[in-house]
Amino acid sequence: MKNKPLWLKWIFCLIPLLLAALMYFILPYFPKFTEYVYTRGIFRLTFAFQWLVSFIPFSITEILVLSLVPIIVGLMITFIIKFCRSKNKKSTAEKGIRFVALCLSLFLFIFMVTDGANFSRLPLYENMKLESREYTAEDLYQVTSILAKNASAARENLKEDKNGVAKPNLNLNEMLRLADDSYKNIKKEYPFLITGTRKVKSVMLSHKWSYTGTTGVYCPWTVETNVNTDVLPFSIPSTAAHEIAHTMGFAKENECNFLAWLASDTSGMPDFVYSGNLSAFIHCSNALYKADKDLWRKAVSNCSEGMIRDLNAKNEYWDKFRGEVMENSQNVNDTFIKVNGVESGILSYDEMVELMLRYFDTKDLI
Repeated sequence: MKNKPLWLKWIFCLIPLLLAALMYFILPYFPKFTEYVYTRGIFRLTFAFQWLVSFIPFSITEILVLSLVPIIVGLMITFIIKFCRSKNKKSTAEKGIRFVALCLSLFLFIFMVTDGANFSRLPLYENMKLESREYTAEDLYQVTSILAKNASAARENLKEDKNGVAKPNLNLNEMLRLADDSYKNIKKEYPFLITGTRKVKSVMLSHKWSYTGTTGVYCPWTVETNVNTDVLPFSIPSTAAHEIAHTMGFAKENECNFLAWLASDTSGMPDFVYSGNLSAFIHCSNALYKADKDLWRKAVSNCSEGMIRDLNAKNEYWDKFRGEVMENSQNVNDTFIKVNGVESGILSYDEMVELMLRYFDTKDLI
């Protein structure tokens, strides 16, 4: 049988890359098409895989990351041995380069299909029909105060450890399993919130993750949600709800942060209500501090003593991990987000504040 021409072999390797590039450059110009054809159509085909993967008791993502270096080293050694023994070294080298090109091509294509294209969908505020106007520091103060009061009230339903820090009523397994259930109530009002994940997964090397500042990750190549469970337990429900939002096709961090708050706040589960409101309070409080320090002090006065203890404990935890590793990790994350069309990079985590203001305004809460 006649061998395929070399150019045809290269085209075969680069087809996934070409498709990924077309999605990356074209879809941002057609957000409605992306929303209704891709995100609410093609993307949901991954839900069956999400559901199956979530039954596996360990993190596939973590195993792959830990295996990546030895796999690459093994492949390189195998190639070098094969190259040295080859009679046609030029052909062997060409095959090796094509293999690498195919792997990278598939790597980028899978990312675009399972996550990257969702950066181009309609903004969440448009899907939720949230109003917009010029918001003032006073508006932000009102939202921040409400969050402080809600968090303080929810905390009364939680236990405390020996240091007076909030201790969830649910155990770790229950928190990870119920993260998807936290969306049940808001799905009634916003039926486009659909997911295929049954359970969020804990990472074995969570303590090591903290050195990078990572609290959770949605891995598009395994369509798997992972959370750092070394952090203070009261932070876990909100993080798990955030990662669930990614599985619904929301790629932008600010939108996932907002959805995590809304799902947690309306879940009816005290652990989630507290975790979600505390997380949202931190975002809004930080923004208010930059806008008006006097109003910030006034808003913080609505925090209970227990809530203040929790915030201090959270700061003390992360202070132990600050350093060059965390800084470099955050820079990588910042670059990744910017490459996907979010100009503000990691600051998009704080852009949830605008969504909070829009939501509270639309619901006539401010």
